[in-house]
This record gives sequence, structure tokens and C-alpha cells, in this order.
Amino acid sequence: MIKVANVVEEGRYGGPQARIIAVAKKLKENNIETVVVFPKKDSDIFHKKLTEKGIQTRRLSLHRLTRQKSHLVKFIAFFIPELFSLYRLFKKEGVDIVHCNGSWQIKGVIASKLSGAKLIWHLNDTQIPAAIKIIFKFLAFYFCDAFITSGERVSVYYLNSREFSIKKTIVICPPVDTFIFDPKKVKEDKKIAQFQGIKILTVGNINPIKGIEHFIEMAAILNSQYGDLNFFVVGPHFESQKKYSEKMAIMVRNLKLKNLFFYGPSDDVASVLKSADIFVCSSVTESGPMSVWEAMSMAKPIVSTDVGDVAKFIRNGENGFVVSVKDATALAEKVAILIENNELRRKFGQQARETAVKHLDIENCAKKHAQLYREIMNK
Repeated sequence: MIKVANVVEEGRYGGPQARIIAVAKKLKENNIETVVVFPKKDSDIFHKKLTEKGIQTRRLSLHRLTRQKSHLVKFIAFFIPELFSLYRLFKKEGVDIVHCNGSWQIKGVIASKLSGAKLIWHLNDTQIPAAIKIIFKFLAFYFCDAFITSGERVSVYYLNSREFSIKKTIVICPPVDTFIFDPKKVKEDKKIAQFQGIKILTVGNINPIKGIEHFIEMAAILNSQYGDLNFFVVGPHFESQKKYSEKMAIMVRNLKLKNLFFYGPSDDVASVLKSADIFVCSSVTESGPMSVWEAMSMAKPIVSTDVGDVAKFIRNGENGFVVSVKDATALAEKVAILIENNELRRKFGQQARETAVKHLDIENCAKKHAQLYREIMNK
């Protein structure tokens, strides 16, 4: 039995948290036990979902390293006591491997080294300040036993230098449970299903990385060309992104987009996706957008910006369209093709589903995790 402490310093539920739950559940079937370590603050939803799946949890007082001054001050002030609380937890639990999520997670990395556990650092972004990247390189070279990256671009961003060539690195895309995200098993979301016409949808928490302004601009362009359309932005509004959320709401009002709706968070993303006719990802940077994989699994035609490994799985003209980032006009042009061709929407959706099942399913993801864990333990 291998015991893994999967550490994440963001308690709010999102893509990384969904991945942690899905993988931990599957690893139990492979005789690998996971205890998920995360902060007490803002983590009630995450904790509830973990508990429902029978996954062990440990909630600690943990402060994230962020650009926000209030968070940064607390991160520095509580660094030493939180570092040692992680160290004591790893020792007490008899942890074999510490799996740290995110390049900013310095405390978990150091605590794993102090405890004598093996360290796997899971990298899932392509945009950090230069100072953090310098710290990352030092800790990664001396402390880390292996890396997981969520896409080829992430590997290039962090590990494309000679010193990391000796380190074990594996690319594991964020997974989707194609058994749950199956259009044949899911009912439509009642709130969205009541709308008539073509329903165009995006999923993600409201922040600049998701490029919501480009989705809004796209909607304005399409409204000038077509009637009977409805647009939905599904995802939470976090307090830390309040200014951005307000800016987006003002933008919608100024453009008089009465058919664009901020749905808010959803506990049943599969049903929300089931109700959509077209899925759009307008992100400006991603590593492996899970929302795109989920939409693919739900047999939806995809129009996405060229972020992360999207172009590896969305092939232009076969199962969707990929356009340049920050290009609302290109998004609108490709969505327009799908609006006008119901058969193409059906074809793209079917092909997208087949791609998700073959390449992005949770079974493949969990198997790669298990293989890496065992390889690290057998070194």
C-alpha cells in the first residue's frame, strides 16, 4: 500500500480540485491510498465532495502565495508554523509520497523534504512572476523526485533546460470521467433548457484568464448577424475577482446583450453542458482546460482558443475549431459556421466524444499516476 498526501493550497472548488477527487477515487482501486490536504478557508464544497467519495481529508490553516497584498502578508507571517504543521502531518500519517499541486506551493515542497517523503510536483500553468520561477527552479532541482505537467506547453515553460533533463517528467492531461459525462445518461439543466434557439455556453470561474470579455465581444458580433441566440457563462464569481466581474457586467450592459446570462456556479456541469448546442472556450492562457474535455465528453461541438494542449485534441474541421487567443472575431466566425449547420454540430460532437473517451478518460489518467507513484517508490 502506497500512501500519498495530495496537497493543494486553494480551497475553492475548481478544475484542479475536481481532478484530485477523480484521481484519488480511482487510485483506491489500485491499492494506493490518498489523503487530500487543503486549507480550511473557502473549502466547504471541496470538503463535501471529497467526503461523499470516501476520500480522506485533512484541513489545515494554510495561506496561499498570491499577488494580493493581504494574502501575501499572511503567507509570510504564517510561513514557518504552517510549514511545520505540514511536516508533522506527513510524519504522523506515514506518507510515502507528497504530491504538490501548483508551482507556487513552496511550503508543501519543503515540508516533504523535511519529512523524508518522495516529492512529485504537479505543474498546471504557464504564467508566473519571474521571482517565483527562480524559487521554483531551485526547489525543483534539489527537492523534487518527479514532475507531472498538465500539458506539453507546461513542460516547455518550466522544464525546458538542461538541469531538468535528468528528472522524471510525465505529461498527464486533466481527466474527464466519460462515464459520468455521457450525453446518454444526463438530463438537461432545467434553467437553461427553457430558453429557445441556439444556446452557446462557456464554463469557468470569472477571471481574466478565462477571457470572458472575448466571449462577450463574440456574443455582440453574433447578435448583429443572427436572432434567437442565447449565451451563458457558467461559473462562480470569487471575491478576489470582484473588480473583473463588475467590469464584465458593465460590458454586457453597455453592449445591450439581454440574451447573455451569468448563470453562476453549478453542482451539475454535465447537465449544464447537455443543454448547450455549442461550447466555447475563450481563455487567454490554460494548461489543460478541463471544461473543454468535459464538453467534448458530452458530445458538444467545440470552438476554443489555442491554449494548453487543446490543439492536440481538437482538430480543425474534424471535431471542432481552434482559433487564436484574444480574437473575438475569429471565435464568432467559427461559431457562426456551427450555428448555420446542425449536421456539422452533430458530427463534431460525436467525434469530440470519441476523442475524449480514447485519450482523456479518468482511467488513463489514474493509471499514469499509479505507474509514476510505483516507479518513484521503487527507485
